[in-house]
Amino acid sequence: MENVHDDIRVGAIRLPWLESKQGWLLPWGETTSNPLTAQKLAEDLNEKNQ
Repeated sequence: MENVHDDIRVGAIRLPWLESKQGWLLPWGETTSNPLTAQKLAEDLNEKNQ
């Protein structure tokens, strides 16, 4: 992630930034505006998929 509003990518997991919602889209349809929460969730999901 180079810019604050970039998609978050960890391994095969990608959380896209939604400009309209001002947050990252989680796999179950919710959004979070906290980048640390989104990053941690992406890391946890990536670990579960390995």
